Amino acid sequence: MTSSTGTSSPNEDETRSKVYAVVGAMAPAGDATLADDTRLIADLAYDSLRLIELTLALEEGFGLGELAQERTATVTTLGDIVRLVTEARRETEAQRETEARQAGAGR
Repeated sequence: MTSSTGTSSPNEDETRSKVYAVVGAMAPAGDATLADDTRLIADLAYDSLRLIELTLALEEGFGLGELAQERTATVTTLGDIVRLVTEARRETEAQRETEARQAGAGR
C-alpha cells in the first residue's frame, strides 16, 4: 500500500525486525530466544522500570508520539509490541498525511 506521497506504509515485517532488535538489546535476560510469543517479564526478565525505558526507546526509535498507558498496559509479548508499534506507525503516518493535506488546503 502506498500513500499519496509515494512512500510505502509501515511494514509489519520491517517493524518486527526493528522491535526484536530493540527489545533484545535492552532485555535483562539477553540470551533468550526472541519470537512473537516471547514474554517480556517471564522470558526476558523485564521489570517495570525497564518496560518504561523500552517504551521510550520504541517511541524514539520509530518516531512515534507518546504511547498511551492504556495501550501499553496490555502488552505482554513481543508479538503484542509488534502489533502496537505497527498500529501506532500507521496512525502517525495517517495523522501526518492529514496535517499535510490541511496545510496545503490552507494556502
